[in-house]
Amino acid sequence: MNKNELFLASALSISLLGAVAVPGAIFASSDVTKSRDVFNDTFDRKDPLSRFVLDHGYGHLKIFVKNRGNSTITFSLVHTDSGKQYITKTVGAGKELPWSSLDSFSQGLRSGNYEIQWRAGGDVVHVTAWGVSGTDSANTSTMVTQNAGTTTTGDRVITPQKKGNSFNFTIGGSATASGSFEVPKGFGHVKLRIRNYANAPVDFTVEHNDSGKVYVDGQTVRKNSETVWRSNDVGFSAGLRSGRYTIQFRGGSNKVNVEIWGAAGSRSSDTR
Repeated sequence: MNKNELFLASALSISLLGAVAVPGAIFASSDVTKSRDVFNDTFDRKDPLSRFVLDHGYGHLKIFVKNRGNSTITFSLVHTDSGKQYITKTVGAGKELPWSSLDSFSQGLRSGNYEIQWRAGGDVVHVTAWGVSGTDSANTSTMVTQNAGTTTTGDRVITPQKKGNSFNFTIGGSATASGSFEVPKGFGHVKLRIRNYANAPVDFTVEHNDSGKVYVDGQTVRKNSETVWRSNDVGFSAGLRSGRYTIQFRGGSNKVNVEIWGAAGSRSSDTR
């Protein structure tokens, strides 16, 4: 699984056509060379574990959890080298939870090996979770809702952004379902990571609403798998047009059940 999925963000309005949007976690860092993605996991089984390492000097940790199931999830963060348990948290059915080490451990966590133990009271755990570590508080700042290219002040300083949008939503419930996202002007390099949770393949198209131009036409995501689409990889080296886009999924005789993570950047390297 590609772990470069935590993006700098601006305020983003996500609208879905015939589906329900689930806002995603949006993290910002003041210097991408001073933050590191440490895990990105999706589980659909009983009592799974997330394992990761915090390198020396990268002790400020931000975790985002999305409970996709119908049972309350409990998770514990444990430093396995010492046995120290830092937190135990619960996430209600269908709920999301961002957690920052700054809230309880202002000096950061110790370096070394970690586990997150996921439980759902004996039920199957349906969870998507990811985390990023940073060298200081600015590198794991809380959710940012600002326009690309602006700055904030205080203990969470954000330098002018290279990425215009970051978004995450789910689509499902019918054989054909659509969602939408925005590409800001000057941020036309787009990356989409699509996870198909269904036990059948789905096809998707991406269309620019204002012009009707189709950028993706019937690309398939295999059952219970994911794919990553980058505009630069398929010949759009100058990026996509600005404006709103519709992404539509077709499952044939099967219901669509997908999740989309995406980002728009000013350079192709911003979305690698």
